[in-house]
Amino acid sequence: MAHLYSLGHRRIGVVTGPLVSPLSRDRLHGATLQARRAGAGRGLVVVQGDFSIESGVAAGERLFKSRPAATAVFCFNDEMAIGVLNAARQRGLVVPRDVSVIGFDDIRFAQYTEPPLTTVAQPMREIGERLVRMILDILEGGVTNPASITLPHRLVLRATTARRRTR
Repeated sequence: MAHLYSLGHRRIGVVTGPLVSPLSRDRLHGATLQARRAGAGRGLVVVQGDFSIESGVAAGERLFKSRPAATAVFCFNDEMAIGVLNAARQRGLVVPRDVSVIGFDDIRFAQYTEPPLTTVAQPMREIGERLVRMILDILEGGVTNPASITLPHRLVLRATTARRRTR
């Protein structure tokens, strides 16, 4: 979100996963907080998806029909971002000239989309290792209240984001 705001975007669509998911709720909280910090809270348009490409297409269609339309879209996973890219293409929008798109997870296909997807990468191996350690600690009786752990992430800049065009 900070990257999109730094590029001048103020009308940003957010495509969440199901809000019963703690991951989706945490990411939405972060997106909302960042919007407030940027003074653009009213420009945030939230659409719920289900982490599938198809829900990304549907979300993209809704965001691009809204008035004013979103100039950027942040998706809570890369599959939904791929769907948003498809919806943009179907409407004749050129990414990133007309709309910027960011995904989350840096799945192996992200670098092969057209254009290659800007995304947030997570340390997947470390997440898996920590999860296994946590489960083992729980099974051994060492942990009764598992804690939430946030690991470092990084923005992988590819070709789906650009400075907002003034119209």
